[in-house]
Amino acid sequence: MRDTFCLEWDQAHGAKLVDFHGWRMPVSYDKGILFEHEATRTSAGLFNISHMGRVRISGPQAYKLSQYAFTNDLSKITIGNALYGFLLNDKGGIIDDVIIYKEANDRFLWIINAGGRETDVEHLKRLAAGKDLTIDVLSDKTALIALQGPKADAVLKRLVTDVDLDKIPYFGFGRGLLQGKSAFLMATGYTGEDGYEIMVSVEDAPFVWNLLTTQPEVTACGLGARDSLRLEAGLPLHGNDIDDQTQPYEAGLGWAVKLDKEGGFFGKEALNTQPARKLIGITLEGQNIPRSHYKVTSEGQEVGEVTSGVFSPSLKLGIALAYVKTDYKDKPLAVDIRGKAVPAKVGKLPWVRHVTKSKGK
Repeated sequence: MRDTFCLEWDQAHGAKLVDFHGWRMPVSYDKGILFEHEATRTSAGLFNISHMGRVRISGPQAYKLSQYAFTNDLSKITIGNALYGFLLNDKGGIIDDVIIYKEANDRFLWIINAGGRETDVEHLKRLAAGKDLTIDVLSDKTALIALQGPKADAVLKRLVTDVDLDKIPYFGFGRGLLQGKSAFLMATGYTGEDGYEIMVSVEDAPFVWNLLTTQPEVTACGLGARDSLRLEAGLPLHGNDIDDQTQPYEAGLGWAVKLDKEGGFFGKEALNTQPARKLIGITLEGQNIPRSHYKVTSEGQEVGEVTSGVFSPSLKLGIALAYVKTDYKDKPLAVDIRGKAVPAKVGKLPWVRHVTKSKGK
């Protein structure tokens, strides 16, 4: 397994470490997942997400490649803003879901998932063949830290200089100094809360992490809280809810696909806008928890499968994302838990969202 800059800190603070896509990462620290979840919803949670990948594409044809490789439309945003979208294979399957930050008209920062650090770059290099551009993999040169929650803004404001955080919109970014350390500050996250994802050099990461963990509002959090937070926010996880066999419209993510954008995009021709199954959010009453791979039924007939499930600390009930046959998504549903059909209610996503920053363009 590979380790991030944070291993020694993790070991010193009661981290329960697991293998996550080949990285040794904390599930939680000594106070546990529920404490970390609540701390993020009410104050500020700090997550080490350095296992994710960072790639900068620059040069005269950087825009042409990024626009063609990406399902969303980069022509619709200005410098200083970002978009969510997908890298597709030739069958329309989601190689990865990514965020692209437009640093300049010829420079784009891609944030990719841990499982895509190699496959994404290989795919981009194939599409870049013969083009005048540079693909710079920053993953091992930088670290990525997420500060999320209603007090994240106040914490950063007393620590950063050379940037006005109030002028960074949701899905925007800026550059500043964190106690003298250069930081790329992105108003994005994976929790349904306001917050920032912060990219710093790998050399500066231990200082920045220690600085943030010593702030009274901040609680260090692991993958367990990150998962329950993102599920409450209705956000898919690549490898669970979406993968290279899944198309965006199946996952209810067609809003991040711009079929009419100039020049099209790789994988467009294979897309099905009327899929046979749909990703939905469901809840179960009582203490029932829908887990990944549990079958979804309707009147005794199997019609789908849970992809991610958890007991929601905020809602105090079991929640899940599940694929069901399109014809059954509005019919009575149940989840098969050890042979018992537990009634399931379809919920409107997201269940929890507290983002207050306005969106940029």
